[in-house]
Amino acid sequence: MKLKQVYFLFLITYFPLAGLAQQQAIDGSVTFKSSKNVYVRFNSTENISTGDTLFYDVAGTRKPALIVTQKSSTSCVCTSLTSENIAVGQRISFFPKSPPIQEIKSDNVVMPETLPLIVTPDSIKNDSLTRKVRKQMVNGRLTFSTNASINSDNNSNFHRIRTAFSLNIQNIRNSSFSTQTYITYRHRYGIDQSTTGFYDDFKVFTLAVQYAPGDKFNLWVGRKMNNNMANMGAIDGIQSEYKLNKFIIGAFAGTRPDFTDFTFNPSLNQFGAYVVRIDKTNSGMAQTSLAFAEQQNDFKTDRRFVYFQHNNSVIKNLNLFLSSELDLYKKINGDISNKPSITSVYLSLRYRLRKNLSISTSYDNRRNIIYYESYQTFIDQLVAQETRQGFRLQMNYSPFKSISINASTFYRYQGDNPVPTKNYVGNINFNNIPGLKMNVAVNANLLESYYFKGTIIGGRVSDDFLKGKINAELNYRNVNYTFFNSETSLKQHIAGFNLNFNLLKKTSLILSYEGTFEPKTTYHRYFITAIQRFKN
Repeated sequence: MKLKQVYFLFLITYFPLAGLAQQQAIDGSVTFKSSKNVYVRFNSTENISTGDTLFYDVAGTRKPALIVTQKSSTSCVCTSLTSENIAVGQRISFFPKSPPIQEIKSDNVVMPETLPLIVTPDSIKNDSLTRKVRKQMVNGRLTFSTNASINSDNNSNFHRIRTAFSLNIQNIRNSSFSTQTYITYRHRYGIDQSTTGFYDDFKVFTLAVQYAPGDKFNLWVGRKMNNNMANMGAIDGIQSEYKLNKFIIGAFAGTRPDFTDFTFNPSLNQFGAYVVRIDKTNSGMAQTSLAFAEQQNDFKTDRRFVYFQHNNSVIKNLNLFLSSELDLYKKINGDISNKPSITSVYLSLRYRLRKNLSISTSYDNRRNIIYYESYQTFIDQLVAQETRQGFRLQMNYSPFKSISINASTFYRYQGDNPVPTKNYVGNINFNNIPGLKMNVAVNANLLESYYFKGTIIGGRVSDDFLKGKINAELNYRNVNYTFFNSETSLKQHIAGFNLNFNLLKKTSLILSYEGTFEPKTTYHRYFITAIQRFKN
């Protein structure tokens, strides 16, 4: 067969498959916005790298919206690529790229390196044509920060350092193995810490190795949080998953980190299983998780519960999230009961009425988790504690491209106190003001509870210099609190500035100062943070 015919056969075989691969979107949603960054949450960011572009849908058209500057296992910090308003709750998608094709030249014809030398019907079916190309991907971040509080009375001055290191290596040396690491160390000077040990400052949040021989099965060993059961926190041990069509079936066995210092504790064993269903449509995605877990202390049942989670964006312009926990075990005064009891309900809804107007609401009703073996001496107190309830309503509106308005209200009931805590927040952001090209934000906060009432009113001004390599911000807040049961009041003027230097591609330096000025006392605080990123 002639080389041109071989090349043509490759083209019609490969490119339709590559096109399909590029359309398998990874969907997420915007969870928070600041003056500079947009935060997007995904179920997993394993296939997303720093520098990737995220898209949003406008009348069925895919448009670039954000570029990823930082990421964790489930979230991305991004900067905007569009003048359109990206609202909290906006659905954002990432489209994985096809693996790069290495090429060789033969007789002036460019051919894929993986193409068999002799193309026959049998060789076309060969796995070498469809085998997934593995490529090592490295993403890491080292952060060192220091901050101090300097007060006029010199009685409570302190100095703190914090170092954080994260490193994710996917497909180590192009193999089936990957690793995730997230470690922090922080220490405080100037205040007596004679009772503080090394492991009170040193924390290992993630340290795990993954084995994934294919797309369907993966196995994790070490300490890692499971995204399908995030409320459980970190798991020390083994976690495995198997994909079967629309379902993910998983199991785990191991221990929980120690309650006091987050170290390894072999006595706090736990195990469980879960199933996840994922449905994708043209308008969105629905994901449902159902998990069973038993947590023990010295092989005695500490807690046994069922966890349910549902995230749905199938209905156009509507996003729903629901999570709940159902405890299946009680042990009070030696009497064991398996009567179900709902210990957690969280519900949030977001609806986009128009392109520039959205509303969201949430309901939070969680009880304190009771561990019947770990906290035996506090069991009576824990049983007596009542449910915490909270309602939140939020609105985002952008009357113009450069103006966005955010308003929210929050009510919280706790215990037998009939008076709720009320919180009203309003923000107005002016982005890229014509003529000045700077950002201005004004905010107000009214907080009221059964023992105090107060307001916080403030604003900030920020601007970029040297083509975005330097960002400067000035901020101010006025605090005025009145306490009902005394004549004492709290009046503060808080002013500060931030300087963010991005002079090198993967290196950043942040300098901040904040001063609090009261009628009789002045507090000064400074923050210095250096960030070094790693990427292959």
